[in-house]
Amino acid sequence: MNHTGRLLSLLLTVLLCGALAVRAARDDERINQLKAEIGTLEAMAAENPGDRDRLQHRIGVMREELAILEKRQAIEAQERGLQSVTRATPLGVLREKLRTIPADAAPLEKTLGELGLRRTQIAAERDALLRQSGELKDNAAAAARRAELDERVFTQNEQLRALALQQETVETEIDLVHQAQGLRERLRGAEVPGRASLRMLFAHRRQMLGDTSRAEQFKARMANLGENLRNSEAALDLARQKLAKFAEELQLLERQTNFFRRNAQAEQFLAAERAQKQLLGDRLPFLGDQVEALRKTRETAQAGADLAVQEKLYLEEQYHDLLDDYLAQLWWPGGIAALLILAHVVVSRIILPKRYQKEALFLARRLGRYAVGLLILLVFAFYLIEDLTLVATTLGLVSAAVVFSIQDVCAAFFGWFAIMFGRKFTVGDRLEIEGVRGDVLDIQLLRTTLIEVNNWLGVDQPTGRVLFIPNNFIFKSKVFNFSHGHPYIWGKIEVTVTFATPTASAMALFQKVLEEETRQDFAEARAAAGEMERRYGVEDADYRPKIYTRIADSGVLFSLIYVSHYKNSSGTRNRINRRLIAELETHRHIQLAYNTLQVLANTTAADTPSAVLGMDATQAPFMVRMSQPPGPAPSRSQ
Repeated sequence: MNHTGRLLSLLLTVLLCGALAVRAARDDERINQLKAEIGTLEAMAAENPGDRDRLQHRIGVMREELAILEKRQAIEAQERGLQSVTRATPLGVLREKLRTIPADAAPLEKTLGELGLRRTQIAAERDALLRQSGELKDNAAAAARRAELDERVFTQNEQLRALALQQETVETEIDLVHQAQGLRERLRGAEVPGRASLRMLFAHRRQMLGDTSRAEQFKARMANLGENLRNSEAALDLARQKLAKFAEELQLLERQTNFFRRNAQAEQFLAAERAQKQLLGDRLPFLGDQVEALRKTRETAQAGADLAVQEKLYLEEQYHDLLDDYLAQLWWPGGIAALLILAHVVVSRIILPKRYQKEALFLARRLGRYAVGLLILLVFAFYLIEDLTLVATTLGLVSAAVVFSIQDVCAAFFGWFAIMFGRKFTVGDRLEIEGVRGDVLDIQLLRTTLIEVNNWLGVDQPTGRVLFIPNNFIFKSKVFNFSHGHPYIWGKIEVTVTFATPTASAMALFQKVLEEETRQDFAEARAAAGEMERRYGVEDADYRPKIYTRIADSGVLFSLIYVSHYKNSSGTRNRINRRLIAELETHRHIQLAYNTLQVLANTTAADTPSAVLGMDATQAPFMVRMSQPPGPAPSRSQ
């Protein structure tokens, strides 16, 4: 980053503020002066009526100048207030920081390339010194040369480290420039007004999280740079102290030796010390360059961290503004939803009870709730169409997994539509599904509720148990409806008479009982049968009592076919049975057949009785014979 440009910008800002302050003080002085002169001229005009016109003209000119100055001061005060407010906002502070960062990274990239070339050159020189040191022989003469070469290699390594740190500094500055460029582009995009949506809220939320992560990275890097800077400063300080000690030692040695006291060994030692001092002096600038590079890198990283923190503050402010706008958009759909709910309450509690009763009222209220819910969803969808596209996109990415995991739920949901729009059964109907019989109590979005009938009771009465069946049964199971079209179903009672019973007499009796006991049921069934013909175009059945006969093993089997209301089928069957029992008690010639068991003892002695077992074990001691003696018996119904 160009620190000179930053200092120049700060200096220009200070000078501009000073110039504005000087001009404001000058304007105040001129205003006070004009007010004093106007007061003096007004007093003079009052004392000299002859010069009043001339003085009034001059006073008017001064008043115009005074008004201009006061208006300009008011405008400048508003500008200062606006600037203070702008700078106080996160966006204003962020823009101020962006002005101190260069917009172009090309000069920095050029400097980075030059440093790379210089580093390659120094590395080549160091490698050459290493080769020279490796080629020296192991003797006393070569040891001094090898030590000198090692010191020069060490100096070259320090120079390479300084160049690497300078490259890191320039790379950090380039990253800061790119960070500022991206932020400027984002700010330009944020200036374009847009409607708040979930997509924008999620995008800002992700940016806030990204800035938080970036701030943490800057924090960790600052700590690392601080540690490296402290180590480099300590190394530089030690090198300076060591150089000072070399200088003191050389001065001391040179004072202790003179022309008469010098010898070859002393001269050699002094030369070695001077060489060490020279090498350390050559190395010292590179250590300083390392410290300076680390300082610049830390300053640049700090600037990037400050920029990231300020960007986070700006994004938080913008996120809250977007959230407020988004919540404000929900007022209209929320108000419409409240009105729809209020209308539903009024209709379901006041209007519907006047037209529907019991099951129909319950179903109408249920459908009304579903309709209101659907309308509310449509209203919110109209106002939040962008959010729906986001939701659709998100669901599209996970649709396969979602559909697989909730396929039964989806099938039950669509089963509700098939039930409600197919109208194959409704609340109050009696159904039999997979051997379970029950009356429909409720049809919800995902399941149908039934109260069980019959089962272990053997009669069509509720057992007290409630069944919850998922609505997808409409696609997978056979559904028997006892009340579809009309509520009358067929029933059968079987009566078996002996072969000795007059068949015609039994037939006449059974026909009479059946017609008398089911006359009303058949009349109602014939009246209701027209609904089936209107719905399906074919005649349902011939609604008359029917008796069918069949020769069975025990006698003649009579099947009495009748109709009854599905909720009173057990009562109708019971009524017919009781009438049959009463009639058979008065008609003794009609005898019911039933199975009997007769045991006949066999008294025939064995031809050769066994001394041990008595009679022959292979011969049955008794015989079983089935017979049907005549006599009345209770009727057997099925």
